[in-house]
Amino acid sequence: MVKKYEEIRFFLFANSYSGKKIATYLKRKHKSKKLAEMIKRLSDILGFPYKQISDFVLLDIKPDSSYKRFPVPLKIYLEVEKELLKLSEEKLDEYSTSLDDYQRQLLYPAIERAVGNLLENIEDDNKFQKLLEEKFKTATHTYYKVAYKYKLPTIRVVPFILRLISS
Repeated sequence: MVKKYEEIRFFLFANSYSGKKIATYLKRKHKSKKLAEMIKRLSDILGFPYKQISDFVLLDIKPDSSYKRFPVPLKIYLEVEKELLKLSEEKLDEYSTSLDDYQRQLLYPAIERAVGNLLENIEDDNKFQKLLEEKFKTATHTYYKVAYKYKLPTIRVVPFILRLISS
């Protein structure tokens, strides 16, 4: 059971906004020996095996999911993370500002988009809007519940992790 938990945990991290932003930062800012040291720190902070983090950062090796069909909470979490990545890229392209300027303004739009993506085959706009509003709170709760259960960094924690591994 512990092995499966760790596999799922790393899969979620590797497919998250936080995981991708941290990996990108490390590759861009550090070289060779310094990079290995930063990866070691990240491994210690997040509690992942060094080799797993190293392969993810250096070689872009992402783990496969052990699920054929994701449980709904994990599906919601991954959908929100996917939307966070899309929104951050859109914001950087559109405004060319630092990520720190608007990171707090990304999560709720990402959750709203994720909920909208998960609502299918609804033709009536009023019905869609009502369902979107109903599901938003649940999705927000579920997102944080998954992040807490699997001890995953959220968008708000990424700057602190980057400072810790860089110091």
